Amino acid sequence: MNILLIYPNTQEHGDIPISLTILTAVLKKAHHIVHVFDCSLYTPETDLHSIKESFGMFKAAPQAPISPPPRHNLDNLAADLVNMIKDNNIHLVGITATSGTYPLGLQCSRYIKNKLPEIKVIFGGIHPTICPEEVIKEKSVDMICIGEGEDALVELCNAQDKNEPNQNIQNLWIKENENTIHRNPLRPFKDLDTLPTQDFSGFHEYDFYRPLDGKIYKMLNTEISRGCVFLCHYCSNAHLREVFTECGTYHRRKSPELAIKHLKTLTEKYDFDAIRFWDEDFTAFPASYLKKLSELYKKEIGLPFVVYAGTRTVTEEKIQYLKEMGCITLAMAIESGNYWIRKYILNRDITDEDIIQKYKIVKKSGIRVSAYNMIGLPFETRKMVFDTIALNRKVQASTSSVAAYQPYPKTRLANIAMEFGMLNKTPAYNSVRTDLNSPHMTTEEIEGLVRTFSLYTKLPRKFFPILEKCERDAEFAKKTFPKLITQIPEKLCQD
Repeated sequence: MNILLIYPNTQEHGDIPISLTILTAVLKKAHHIVHVFDCSLYTPETDLHSIKESFGMFKAAPQAPISPPPRHNLDNLAADLVNMIKDNNIHLVGITATSGTYPLGLQCSRYIKNKLPEIKVIFGGIHPTICPEEVIKEKSVDMICIGEGEDALVELCNAQDKNEPNQNIQNLWIKENENTIHRNPLRPFKDLDTLPTQDFSGFHEYDFYRPLDGKIYKMLNTEISRGCVFLCHYCSNAHLREVFTECGTYHRRKSPELAIKHLKTLTEKYDFDAIRFWDEDFTAFPASYLKKLSELYKKEIGLPFVVYAGTRTVTEEKIQYLKEMGCITLAMAIESGNYWIRKYILNRDITDEDIIQKYKIVKKSGIRVSAYNMIGLPFETRKMVFDTIALNRKVQASTSSVAAYQPYPKTRLANIAMEFGMLNKTPAYNSVRTDLNSPHMTTEEIEGLVRTFSLYTKLPRKFFPILEKCERDAEFAKKTFPKLITQIPEKLCQD
């Protein structure tokens, strides 16, 4: 059976979704033929890394050593998509969707149904999982997958291939007609050690290349775990835990042996020279697990890598294992420098002193550490934003990046924002723009602070009046930033 998987990417190249690479592998293993339609080649080229580089968040990096694939006119997306379905005799279309990519994914499904109404369309990913009723009611959507789709999608394809009934497949909601929807129960979580190696054959080699600290790497996007141990109010994990209460252990990981086996296969096949682990919190793994993983990784892989970690799980022992393993960058979230915001708005109860100490542990090891932050949060004031700037100046991370708060659906914080009348439009989910109607800061003020945040964390205070003007005047900022970036001292300012 021929299946088309659509990636409705709307922002930048390089973020190949892990989910589609695994689904491609399991479907091929079940003897189905998989094609991928990557909307990155059609959507306006909004390279967030370049934008943030211009804000002084990241170092300039060289271009990838290979040419990017040709970009296509967005006006041609519908026709090209329909032609691809016809030319490859596609029987089923699967669309993965986050809340940010769902609108484009929905456009794709409408294009398909308008020209080829007989083609079945299934949505999967985080947005259909969190908002199933919203997605299944759409006329251009026949089915949705809630949660993990490796087994469900294979069973669906097998049933369609054999012309057998498919209404009772676990994890799937299947629309029989406008009045009948089969809402099937969830299956137990997938044993991650049963997953095949990722298959990147549907993506262009150019998408492997990622800038990091002024260099360009051919970087593998992967993960060795699923789930998170925390319940931050801005994140979907709290709601997902409720959805999957009966499915098993929410935070789980591959065995070190299988993780290394998969990494070795991928690095040899695609000739990667670095790895980015997308796990929610790499230091949430037990120290004993990291010790074993480190021993195997040093022996079998030996490539530099990047991880994301939490200030609440970092220990000297775990960081030592990561250092021995070859970690070159650890990204660790501060989110807010104001303790009240962290504890009561974000549900991240950790003191400034503890955060500073965790950054010292990582820096002492010699691992480059970067800080992640959010501003434009509900109830946040300008003074609180500058608390975040002050804490970033104290920890002295190699980079301090920032994003405007994104009110993702079904999160505790988005619900609070709606309750207090702070959300009066459909969110666009753009990390340099705000969707919040803040009672304390204007939209322009929040976006001006996003623009200047990183330079506020690095430049001496004598430049603050210039940065205030850059907040108010985007054109002035565009002209001034290149000069300001050259004034960043080698030893960052703590005052």
